[in-house]
Amino acid sequence: MERSPEPSININGRHAVCTATNMSYAKIKTKYKDSKRTINKFQLTLVKLTKLKSSLKFLLKCRKSNLIPNFIKNLTQHLTILTTDNKTHPDITRTLTRHTHFYHTKILNLLIKHKHNLLQEQTKHMQKAKTNIEQLMTTDDAKAFFESERNIENKITTTLKKRQETKHDKLRDQRNLALADNNTQREWFVNKTKIEFPPNVVALLAKGPKFALPISKRDFPLLKYIADGEELVQTIKEKETQESARTKFSLLVKEHKTKNNQNSRDRAILDTVEQTRKLLKENINIKILSSDKGNKTVAMDEDEYKNKMTNILDDLCAYRTLRLDPTSRLQTKNNTFVAQLFKMGLISKDERNKMTTTTAVPPRIYGLPKIHKEGTPLRPICSSIGSPSYGLCKYIIQILKNLTMDSRYNIKNAVDFKDRVNNSQIREEETLVSFDVVSLFPSIPIELALDTIRQKWTKLEEHTNIPKQLFMDIVRFCIEENRYFKYEDKIYTQLKGMPMGSPASPVIADILMEELLDKITDKLKIKPRLLTKYVDDLFAITNKIDVENILKELNSFHKQIKFTMELEKDGKLPFLDSIVSRMDNTLKIKWYRKPIASGRILNFNSNHPKSMIINTALGCMNRMMKISDTIYHKEIEHEIKELLTKNDFPPNIIKTLLKRRQIERKKPTEPAKIYKSLIYVPRLSERLTNSDCYNKQDIKVAHKPTNTLQKFFNKIKSKIPMIEKSNVVYQIPCGGDNNNKCNSVYIGTTKSKLKTRISQHKSDFKLRHQNNIQKTALMTHCIRSNHTPNFDETTILQQEQHYNKRHTLEMLHIINTPTYKRLNYKTDTENCAHLYRHLLNSQTTSVTISTSKSADV
Repeated sequence: MERSPEPSININGRHAVCTATNMSYAKIKTKYKDSKRTINKFQLTLVKLTKLKSSLKFLLKCRKSNLIPNFIKNLTQHLTILTTDNKTHPDITRTLTRHTHFYHTKILNLLIKHKHNLLQEQTKHMQKAKTNIEQLMTTDDAKAFFESERNIENKITTTLKKRQETKHDKLRDQRNLALADNNTQREWFVNKTKIEFPPNVVALLAKGPKFALPISKRDFPLLKYIADGEELVQTIKEKETQESARTKFSLLVKEHKTKNNQNSRDRAILDTVEQTRKLLKENINIKILSSDKGNKTVAMDEDEYKNKMTNILDDLCAYRTLRLDPTSRLQTKNNTFVAQLFKMGLISKDERNKMTTTTAVPPRIYGLPKIHKEGTPLRPICSSIGSPSYGLCKYIIQILKNLTMDSRYNIKNAVDFKDRVNNSQIREEETLVSFDVVSLFPSIPIELALDTIRQKWTKLEEHTNIPKQLFMDIVRFCIEENRYFKYEDKIYTQLKGMPMGSPASPVIADILMEELLDKITDKLKIKPRLLTKYVDDLFAITNKIDVENILKELNSFHKQIKFTMELEKDGKLPFLDSIVSRMDNTLKIKWYRKPIASGRILNFNSNHPKSMIINTALGCMNRMMKISDTIYHKEIEHEIKELLTKNDFPPNIIKTLLKRRQIERKKPTEPAKIYKSLIYVPRLSERLTNSDCYNKQDIKVAHKPTNTLQKFFNKIKSKIPMIEKSNVVYQIPCGGDNNNKCNSVYIGTTKSKLKTRISQHKSDFKLRHQNNIQKTALMTHCIRSNHTPNFDETTILQQEQHYNKRHTLEMLHIINTPTYKRLNYKTDTENCAHLYRHLLNSQTTSVTISTSKSADV
């Protein structure tokens, strides 16, 4: 309905004074009273045009965000009611939903087209009305009038823009919450901060760090994908076939880049990701962590985290700070041991190369919140990956494992435990009991561990040719001298117990527990009828009157090793992932989930390969069934349905999985294949895997999603300084001279630490005028231009452990650098296929730099 001309002027504020002439609208009406209708027509046309533009922008924004305005949804409200009926078949619901969405999208597109036509029509009317005003008024009056109208137009535009933005955000939040939220998943997010997280952000972070996000065009890792794909292509030996495969691969990548591969769910997730990024950027003091137990997401204040870590490390009885970092010294000693083993012919060349290290970094400690305990204390965890003795430790433990290979106590897992205990008979005078060591690794004295290994040397020497003294020296080196770690900028040493995070600690602890049980059972007059062990968790069936005596004997083994005890309650006792129950003097085992456990597995909506998601679910289902006695299988099926529903598995998929699990299938024996990793990009990776772009006979592709929620989870380990990183592609800018600034850059790669490679470049620069030294492109440029490299501005472009991929990435980064800035020789990229140059040249978006997981920064 159109408004009358007079009120519209008042409503839109046209009694405001014209800024140029101080003439009010009343004066304009008085002066041009014969042309009042023309003026009103211009004003009404302006309002219509402004509102039309705002409406069109809103609809275009909705289409771009894959949103449907509510007034379009209401057209099919009766169908929505039908799909929410519980009695409606799932196939009908899916079909109606799909066609309804198509219908909504079609209406939105037609409406946008209609608005465009109206906009063109109103623009013509506006131009005509403006011409009439210019003919009626003097130049000054027209100028003042149009300026005032522009101010009014801006006010209306601002008001409508705010209103439309509010509507758009509300639509987006409703869509995101409907697609991404699962009320049961909110329990998986524990907020220990004072900040209130929006529901859709909670729903996203609750899915855990392994949840893979959709890959937008901006985030597409083009360089890394080309490097992975080239590694696959090179598995084809014939050159002509290899070139044909390379062409197919590049066409697949090019075609994928030109398509919009996102659906409404992907758009909802990406919108929530952006909202989460903004929230965490505004609250930089919040840490997003994984819980110690329960597999939940925890939000914690950074100051609280640091205070708790400091309180742990301030314990002078457990830790002490070191003045110097012993990494370099321990690396040298490790390499000396390895060289000695190789010289004696005890290890092969490949084993020597694996154990020798030149890029060692100190172990790094971090804390995981114990949400099941009051006050949320932290459990200290130490990562020893890349430490000086890591490779040597892994070699030694393979020998030490032979000491417990034929253990009468050890169980491999909960399934093995079920095979031992299920259907066992138990008498009335007997009880179920479990024992657990308090803080196992810090409790084990080093000398006790070494003495135990010495006593078992007769058995051990059957599995190794290493002399006893050398072997014991290596073991001592691994577990005593490598008990240090880094936190922030300080180096600490552990004063007692086995080193946390060392691969040797669990194996040696198992050996010591084996010795403990042998000695304890020899002392007991009446031995437990059943005694099993899983690392430091013990399970026993024994007489009720002997329980306290067993605990006393266990605690008497060594003053530092103390045990706690748990007795059966109401005829039930949980152990590992199972619960043991009495049933008419017979023991029955059932899968058991602790109250703290979330039940979070790989989410169905995660952008992993669907086969990986399905196999993860099947593995979980099979494990639950194998652990449980057959009398519990109906109950377990119900729990499986609940578990999968919580993880967003559709009902029809759950039904199919339950049927599939019941069909026993014998897997055909396949010849061993070599695995090659490939960054997983939905649809593109499936097409590449099913193509003939690689040697399918000998190679199997292992998909690896990289764009995950892990990027929001704080890297709580101490950061490795940039110059300490190894296996990198780096960039050194030219610093020019005193008068001119040079924008050129040199790109290189190194397996060594970056500081070592920079030192080599600095040495080359000092000796640049000597003719007998082979010069890099950077040095050649410096000699010709009399420029100086800016080593302080060196940056890392990419980190990649694999040798061939790293050199491919180096060439791709060189090609991706503009020619006028490039210092590298042409020979540096001559091995790069021309097809990849075309892909890089067609790239319009900025390249996303991604580091491999092993960077651990």
